[in-house]
Amino acid sequence: MEMSSFKKLLLVTLFILKFSTNEAQVLSELKSQYPNEDVVTIALKKHIEISESKGKLTITESVSNKDVYLTSNQLFNANESINYNSFNKIKSIKAYTESSESLKKKKNFVKNFEDKDVLINGVFFNDQKKKSFTFPNVTKGSITNFDYKKQITDPHFLPSFIIGKKNPIHKVELSVSFPKSVNVAYTTFNLDSVKHKFSNHKTDKKTTYKWVLNSIPKINRNFDFNPIYYLPQVFIRIESYNKKGKIQPVLSNEKDLYLWYTSLISDINKSDHAELKSITSNLIKGLSSDEDKIKAIYYFVQKEINYIAFEDGLNGFIPRDAQKVYTNKYGDCKDMANLLNQMLKYAGIPSYLTWVGTRDRPFSYRELPTPMVDNHMITTVKLNNNYIFLDATAKYLGYGYPSYFIQGKEALIGIDNFEYEIIKVPEIKPEKNKISFYSRFKLNNDTLFGDHTVKMTGFEKLEMLHKLERKEEIDFDFLESALKYGKKRTEMNDVKYQNLELINDTLSVSFSSKTKNYLKRIDNLIYFKPHLDFSLKKEIVRSGKAKFDKKINYKFQRKYITSIEIPKNLK
Repeated sequence: MEMSSFKKLLLVTLFILKFSTNEAQVLSELKSQYPNEDVVTIALKKHIEISESKGKLTITESVSNKDVYLTSNQLFNANESINYNSFNKIKSIKAYTESSESLKKKKNFVKNFEDKDVLINGVFFNDQKKKSFTFPNVTKGSITNFDYKKQITDPHFLPSFIIGKKNPIHKVELSVSFPKSVNVAYTTFNLDSVKHKFSNHKTDKKTTYKWVLNSIPKINRNFDFNPIYYLPQVFIRIESYNKKGKIQPVLSNEKDLYLWYTSLISDINKSDHAELKSITSNLIKGLSSDEDKIKAIYYFVQKEINYIAFEDGLNGFIPRDAQKVYTNKYGDCKDMANLLNQMLKYAGIPSYLTWVGTRDRPFSYRELPTPMVDNHMITTVKLNNNYIFLDATAKYLGYGYPSYFIQGKEALIGIDNFEYEIIKVPEIKPEKNKISFYSRFKLNNDTLFGDHTVKMTGFEKLEMLHKLERKEEIDFDFLESALKYGKKRTEMNDVKYQNLELINDTLSVSFSSKTKNYLKRIDNLIYFKPHLDFSLKKEIVRSGKAKFDKKINYKFQRKYITSIEIPKNLK
C-alpha cells in the first residue's frame, strides 16, 4: 500500500524538525564551550591518498573545512584562500554558505574564485599562488564550507599538517593512505599539547594512518617567533616505493635528502668561467695566508652582488651558474653561495655548499629529513680543521660570523656528491657582540653636557651598519632612534663615524650631548641619573603576559664607563 502524500509530508517535516533541533543543540553546545569566540571551526579534515601503478606514484591531497559563525562580529572576515604552487595543483574546489531559513536548509555557493600571487616579505619573486574567495550571505549561525583537492607532482613535497588557525578548531582529522608497494613514515610535534588519538588500519590493499585531534585553541599571537614552535604538527614523508621491481628511495633519512639535493645541482657551473678565474686570481694576488684570501673573496661577493630572493619551483633549490650570477650582479642565497664557493675553489681553498634552516624552522635533519628542515644556503670553508660559515647575503656581516638567524642550527655541509657532514652552527659569544659606551659629563647649572664615544663589534656593528644604510634623519635624530640614547630634550651634535668598512672589526661613533633641566634639586642636594641609554627598555618581559619563551637574536654584552666632572663649588 502506497504511503499517502500527507504521511510523506508529515515524515519529511518531522525529519527537518529533528535535524534543526539537533543542529540548534550543537550550536548551543559550541557557544557553551567557546563562550568568547565569534567563529569556530567545527570540523577540519585533511587526507593524503598515495597510489602506485607501474612504478609511478599518484598523490592527492583532499581538504574539507567547516566553520560556524556564533556571533555577528566577524561576518566581514567570511573569506578564505587556498595556496598552491608548481608542486601542488588544485584539481577541484567547492565552497558554499549554509543558512537556515524557516524549516529549509539553503546552500549559497561561491561563484567567483580569484587567482592571486602570494606576496612573501623579502622575496622578490616566488611561484606561490592562491585562490581567494568570499562566502555569500553569511549571517549569525551560518556555516561556511569549502572542499578542495590538490595533485602533488613531486613525492619529495608532501603537504605538511600544521594545525592552527585564527579561531579555535573543534575537531581535526588527519590521515594518509598508501599501498603495500609504498613505504611511508611520519614525524609528529607538539601533539601532547592537545587531546589526540592515533589509529593504524590495514587491509590487503592499503594502510591508513589517522590522527584525530580535539579542541585546538586558536593561535596565540603573544609570541615573537614562528608559531610552529608550539603548534600541533604531523609531517608525512614517502621513504621509498617499488618501481618496476626495484626499490626507489625518496626520503627515508638525511642521506636520501642530501643525495636528492646533490642531484639537483649536478649540472650547474657548466659555462666558461675564465673571467671568474681571472677575477679571483687578481683578488688574491700578493696575499700569502688562506684567511686573507678568504676575506678578500668574501668581501668582494658581499660588495659586488645584490641579494634578491627568488622562490620558483625546483629553481628555488638549484643555484644559477656562478659566472651568470657575477654578470647579473644579483642573486638569491644559493646563487651567492655558489659564486662564493666557486671563487674560493679557484683560490685553492677547501669550500663547500651548505644547506641550513633558519631559526624559524625548529627541526633537525635526522628527525625530519624533508625540504621542510631548511630554507637557506651558505658557503662553508675549512681552515685549520675548523669550519667557518660564510653568508654573503648579509651585506655587512663580518668574516667569521654566521648570520645570527642560523646560530645553533644544523648545517648540512656538502663534501662531494655522496659525502656530507651535519654540524651545528656555533653561537657567537656575547663578548664578541659588544657595545662599549664611554661618556664624560659636565654639570652647568641645570644642564648636563656630555662627550661620548660608542664602539660596536660583531652583530652590534652589523645592526648599526644596516641602520645607517636606511638612515634618512639628520644625525642626532638618527642616533636617538638607533642607539636609543637620550631624552626628548637631549640635543646631539658633532657626530662622527669611524671604521665603517667591513675590514675593520670595530665601528666607532662619537658625539656630544646637551640635556637641559635634567637635574633634580632637593634642599642642598643635586640628583641626576648619568645613564641616558634606553636600549634595553624593549627587552622587558612582563611576566603576566608572557605565554612563550622570549626570542633574542643574539647574545650581546654592553659596557658603560661614565665619568663626571664635578664643579668646584660642589662636592
